[in-house]
Amino acid sequence: MEKKKKSGAIHQLLDYAGNNKKQLYLSTFLATLGELFGMAPFIAVSLLVAELFNKTATIQNVCILFAVALGGQILKLWLTYQSSFMSHKATYKILKNIRSMIADKMLRVPMGVMLDTPTGNFKNLMADTVSKLEDSMAHFMPEITSNIVAPLCCILLVFILDWRMGLAALITIPLGLLGYIGMMKDYVNKSTTYMKSQNAMNSTLVEYVNGIEVIKAFNQGSASYSKFTGAINFFHDSTLAWWKQSWLWSAVIQAVMPTTLLGTLPIGAWLYMTGTLPLSDFITCIILPIGFIAPLMRVGKYSEQFNMVKACLDQIREFIEKPELSRPEKNAVLDETAYRFENVSFAYNETEVLKNVSFEIKPCTVSAIVGPSGSGKSTIAKLMAGFWDATKGEVIFGGKNIKEIPFAQLMGEVSYVAQDNFLFDESIRENIRLGKPDATDDEVVAAAKAACCHDFIVNLENGYDTNAGDAGEKLSGGERQRITIARAILKNARVIILDEATAYADPENEYLIQSAISKLVKGKTLIVVAHRLATIQNADQILVVENGKIVGCGRQKELLSKCPLYQRLWRDYVSSADQVEGGF
Repeated sequence: MEKKKKSGAIHQLLDYAGNNKKQLYLSTFLATLGELFGMAPFIAVSLLVAELFNKTATIQNVCILFAVALGGQILKLWLTYQSSFMSHKATYKILKNIRSMIADKMLRVPMGVMLDTPTGNFKNLMADTVSKLEDSMAHFMPEITSNIVAPLCCILLVFILDWRMGLAALITIPLGLLGYIGMMKDYVNKSTTYMKSQNAMNSTLVEYVNGIEVIKAFNQGSASYSKFTGAINFFHDSTLAWWKQSWLWSAVIQAVMPTTLLGTLPIGAWLYMTGTLPLSDFITCIILPIGFIAPLMRVGKYSEQFNMVKACLDQIREFIEKPELSRPEKNAVLDETAYRFENVSFAYNETEVLKNVSFEIKPCTVSAIVGPSGSGKSTIAKLMAGFWDATKGEVIFGGKNIKEIPFAQLMGEVSYVAQDNFLFDESIRENIRLGKPDATDDEVVAAAKAACCHDFIVNLENGYDTNAGDAGEKLSGGERQRITIARAILKNARVIILDEATAYADPENEYLIQSAISKLVKGKTLIVVAHRLATIQNADQILVVENGKIVGCGRQKELLSKCPLYQRLWRDYVSSADQVEGGF
């Protein structure tokens, strides 16, 4: 990683290229060769004009020079085509590598990074930011090289013919560079603001679309639309501010740099009239610069693209270099014990969430974690699942520090079911089969029956082959929850973690979910993060969490007599249940 921090944009692109570097190098060589052949018509024309002035031209010479010009142009087209085809083929492979690298990184960063980053940011990174590299990588590397090398060869030829004409041909370049200096003034700040405004607009757009139901339900259309339009205006203003500065200087560059005749014509004429420059050299030194300025101007265009590439690569690198959960590759030897927390503390974004938490969960028991909202109970569950690493202390599973267990091995031992369950846009059968990819159809059906969701599945239009829709949108919350439990049953892990799995369930679905859970946990260790205390009354152990600390531990009867917080939570729960029963 340190190497990437020190390397420039080109080196980073080549790092991402991997085995495709040779194709990029060959593409660059072919593009350079094509530009050199592209100079043939200018050389042929200059020789032809010189022969005409010297009255030495013949039909044969004219045909030869025409053939040279035509052949050079045809070779340029063919070589440019081959270069472009090769660079695009390599580029799409590289973009695939970058996207795969980002997706793989998502699996290895702490879950908090994923949860706390707006979805629009990831969409922008994976789709838009990476896509912006396509044009630059496919054209930038081969063309910027060829557009420098070929003109330099022509410039060298002019200097060989007459060094004074060589200097005259370059007289407009310093003037053009003044324009580039003007364009690049405060470029870094303006480009950074542009990228930030684009990210903000994408994130706000995703939030606006995903939350449109809530926005309408709570009549927040004006406020939310105002936030969205504010992001659009920010993007508009930052883009306009950037381009306003560039327009005038760009016009100066376009007007001044191509006019090489400003230097070569008067100086060449004066040298010719004084007899120090032959006519043929005079004509050649006038025509050749006209051909090499255009490629040099394209280099200037690519210099702007280079900064955009660097900005995109910086965003990609920032995510790729985020700290990862360090896990060994070799499976650990685990015993039959379950979890043990030893003085565990956890801080996220400099906020201490857990403070010196210690407890033990025995195998084949039911343990519940309860507490007020924001007390840290879900954080405990996520530490058990290996989504984060403890800041201090040790989380022990199967007799091993969880940091010593490969994530894949831990996930083979543990099934984690969250309240925000997610279904993929595939058939219900395949969504359940995620728990065990090689499961037979009969095993899938058996798991669905155990999870009390078989009956509603077979009544769907296409039964188990019904598509769940985007994020399971075609199903109710309770139905989605039961399918995720079927997935967990099929996985057959020895530890089940339910992170407020019935939080959004209605009474009917809650009963079915509880029935499914009772089948799921036979002979297994069950850990439940609960807010409905009635569902955990018979737990073997209840952990009461407040402000990141364990303030009570035991069975319900014991906690009702000794733990003030649990007493309050129970009174509040009973009171709310009575109000719902009486009021509705």
